[in-house]
Amino acid sequence: MSRERTLRQALLDLLERAEPHALPEGQLHIELNGRVRPPAGLAEFDDAVTYLATRRYIALLPDSLDPETPQWLITESGKTLLRK
Repeated sequence: MSRERTLRQALLDLLERAEPHALPEGQLHIELNGRVRPPAGLAEFDDAVTYLATRRYIALLPDSLDPETPQWLITESGKTLLRK
């Protein structure tokens, strides 16, 4: 399995396990690095999140209390992809 696919799959799994809650982006990155070796750098993490978000496998949940902190949720499409 490619590194990119490993990161994407781990992100989807983390978000599915967090349901029904969204995970703040910083926490998501930390939890991802607890699962993958070597740890994902910020650029790798951003690439994986961007890939998943542009294909609508994950969705951004705005935080009205802290709009500077993005939070992410898995979508139904993301759950379907995770099962493949």
